[in-house]
Amino acid sequence: MLDFILANDNLPYVVCSTVVVMLGVVEAMARVAGGSLGVLMDEPLALQRQEAEFTEEPSLASWLALDRLPVLLWFILALVSFAIGGFLMNLLVWFSADTLLPQEISVWPAFALTALSCHLLGRRLAWPVVEPDEDDNLCGNIGILTLGKAIKGCPAEALVHDDQHRIHYVLVEPQEDNTAFEAGTRVLLLQREGMIWRAIRFES
Repeated sequence: MLDFILANDNLPYVVCSTVVVMLGVVEAMARVAGGSLGVLMDEPLALQRQEAEFTEEPSLASWLALDRLPVLLWFILALVSFAIGGFLMNLLVWFSADTLLPQEISVWPAFALTALSCHLLGRRLAWPVVEPDEDDNLCGNIGILTLGKAIKGCPAEALVHDDQHRIHYVLVEPQEDNTAFEAGTRVLLLQREGMIWRAIRFES
């Protein structure tokens, strides 16, 4: 079995499996050091949402759940799906014909299986969708700036968890003049005006 796993035709799937294992090791080391790779899970790869609309336009990125999953989670899902798909195909061929599919042939069905897996599993793992009016209940909650730089009159996007641990993406700007919030800044939501939340820097 080791000869099968380390065969040259299984190299792409071994590499993907190795990357996933390395990410697990790095996460374990980060936890020991008091950190985590989980900060990458706060920001979906492609947030395709307009301010007042919650409609979804058909696109390849949407079909692959790229706009529904955090970048790290989607990346791991794609790697695992590609590795499992490739190994399973070659294992079936190995048992039936005592040979392996060449890399240039097996990778294409593996890519197709990966796309299907991301489509089906990505929607199950996706962040829950919330209605716009539910954002009214976020006063007093803590948010994290994800994209852009927020200054008075120029809001930026922040990720906020509500009391039910659901995720909201809202626009925030500083309550005070001459204040700026950089990406990664933790803020306290104070008051909503239209689609924009007034906030102050949160010092824990």
